[in-house]
Amino acid sequence: MQELDFTGLNKIAYKGFETEEARDSLLQAGDTIVNSPENPFTTSAPTESSATQERTREDLTDHTGGRDYKRLYRAAHDFHQRHNPPEVVRDYWKDHRPGEDDIPEAEAQYWTRAAQDIAETSAAGNNDPFLMALLSAVYEELEREYNALRAEISGGVSG
Repeated sequence: MQELDFTGLNKIAYKGFETEEARDSLLQAGDTIVNSPENPFTTSAPTESSATQERTREDLTDHTGGRDYKRLYRAAHDFHQRHNPPEVVRDYWKDHRPGEDDIPEAEAQYWTRAAQDIAETSAAGNNDPFLMALLSAVYEELEREYNALRAEISGGVSG
C-alpha cells in the first residue's frame, strides 16, 4: 500500500502576515500562501449565534438539486459538537436520585437550548426527513450519555 506524504502541509501559510517582508520570506522559504479569509487551525469554534446564522444561509442541496448528504451529515455533526457532552450538575446528583428528584435549572436550560437548536437546524435544512432522523439519533445519544453520567454520579441509579 502506498503511504501518503503529508510533509507539504508544513509549508502552508495563511493570509494575515504583518508585512510584505514577512510574506516574501515565507515564499522564499518555499511556503504556499493560501488566500483564505482565516486560518482554520487558529480560529476558535463558532459561537452558537454565528453557527445558527451560518446554518440558515447554507443550502442543503447539491448542484443537481438533490440531497447534499455531506452537508446534512455536517449539520447533524455540528449540532452534536455544540451540545456534547450533555450538561450534568455533578454536585447535585451526589445527593439526589435520577427519576425521583427534579433536574437542576442548569440542566433544564441545557435541554431547552438543545431542543431550540435542533428545531433551528432542522428548519435550516427545510425539515429534510433524513436530517431530522440524524438529529433525532444525536439527541437520543445525548440523552443516553446524560443518563449514564447521572447514574454514575448518583451511585448507579438511572432515571
